[in-house]
Amino acid sequence: MEALCLVTKKNDRKFGQLYQIILIAIAVLLSNTTSASEADSLLQKRLTISIKPATLFKVLNQIGEKAGCYFIYDSRDVDSKKRVKKHNFINSSLYQILTEVINDSLVKFKAIDRHILLYRDRANRNEALNDEKERFIKLKGRIVDKESGTPIQYATIGIPSLALGTITNQDGVFNLSIPNLYIDSTLIISHIGYEPYRIRGRLIQNETPDILLKPTYISIQEIIIRNIDARGLVAKAVKQRLKKYLPNEVYITSFYREGVLKNGNVVSYSEAVSKIYKSPYRFDSRYDQVKLLRYRKIEQKSRQDTLEVKLKAGVRSSLDLDIMKNLPDFLNPDFMEYYEYSRNDIVVFNNRTAYVIGFKQKDYVKDPLFTGVIYIDTEDFVILGADFEINPKLVKKTTNQIVVKRGRKVRVKPQRIRYHVLYEEHDNYWFAKHIRGDIEMKVSLRFLPFSNSYNVFFELVGIDIENENVKRFKRKETLKSNVVLSDISYEYDTDFWDGLNFIEPETDIIKSMRKFEPKIEKITSEIN
Repeated sequence: MEALCLVTKKNDRKFGQLYQIILIAIAVLLSNTTSASEADSLLQKRLTISIKPATLFKVLNQIGEKAGCYFIYDSRDVDSKKRVKKHNFINSSLYQILTEVINDSLVKFKAIDRHILLYRDRANRNEALNDEKERFIKLKGRIVDKESGTPIQYATIGIPSLALGTITNQDGVFNLSIPNLYIDSTLIISHIGYEPYRIRGRLIQNETPDILLKPTYISIQEIIIRNIDARGLVAKAVKQRLKKYLPNEVYITSFYREGVLKNGNVVSYSEAVSKIYKSPYRFDSRYDQVKLLRYRKIEQKSRQDTLEVKLKAGVRSSLDLDIMKNLPDFLNPDFMEYYEYSRNDIVVFNNRTAYVIGFKQKDYVKDPLFTGVIYIDTEDFVILGADFEINPKLVKKTTNQIVVKRGRKVRVKPQRIRYHVLYEEHDNYWFAKHIRGDIEMKVSLRFLPFSNSYNVFFELVGIDIENENVKRFKRKETLKSNVVLSDISYEYDTDFWDGLNFIEPETDIIKSMRKFEPKIEKITSEIN
């Protein structure tokens, strides 16, 4: 696929190339109540605390720090944004403090371990809690930053000892199914730059709570603090990319998936094992090749659907998103003048200490560019990864760039377009290990008052690297750059896919590879 340019060298301001990566084709098809007396001893703990006027979110954090406990709640049950008046409590029980601060008789409290669940009674709560016949239980929640209250994307939630887990979506929400037998197991929630969080599964059963992660601040005693020139640091990392990233061609065995969700439900989903001929990083992705090894798909379309959304890019999108091969304008020295850069933090990223460099387009730039963060190693100054998106304030201007076909009556409004790139070291050189792209949009028909929400995503993870006897594939063995994976004909390999379930769109793809690796090793050895 040829990368789209929302902004090109040919325009008057010479902004440089902006890699949009995805094309979308849209066509019209068919024109338990807990009282004070029952409360856990934690709720009877006595505190002396002075509370200043603030939001309930901040007040609960203050109380939690003082009492040594954690609060979880569904934001639909507890309005964390409402203002709390000044209070002074002297030797008051935690139950009394919460009752007065929350000031809502319908909100109940339940203490388990060091957690306090705030919730409203629901008619089916007791029935659900007593239902032990279900084989699997779904746990839901939202992970947010304890200090800012903002959702945390791609946080991992699971029971490591059982290899059960998932990740949060763009809104910080997760859905995790676990066997009923393990409802009392401890879930571990983690994310780069935050302290790991542990909570028993039973505590969030039948709830959709907000779970707060506390940012972690690493010790930087051994790091010499300088007045970092953020833009200069990015330029330095880019300048040495040919020395730090794969200097020779390699084969990368990869797992790839792409899909379309309509109102949260899967419309189409494809996943494949492929072998990628990865050219050296001095060449861009046009020189890379993809050889399909195994492939399968599901489609859940009905005649009642009024719209069809297709992913138009395939595996090529992931190759183009290797930002150290194909420099987007926020990494291209010729066009960095249109961005503002700042050093936001120092964090532990993928077990390495990294500068977090933020970037956004300058105010006078009116075309939609990127905003996001880049992670740069504090020692080797290599780019370890990046999370970025089209400027949310201008993303609706990208309609004509991402929509290549639509009916006359169809209206498309992009909501968010974002990307995630992670690099990993191999034999002292770096390569793109994990890439994901997401497009969210609203689609409607003219004159109709309602719209449908669509999410189009693609994701690729590298599993194994070979650097011996590497040659380009024969032309007839490769996928064409403009192929749509869900549209190709294929032969289903029962022996390979037997016992391997489709990966849920929100599941952590890297962790899921543990189940695929033995079979992938088998087919690659057969080919070799």
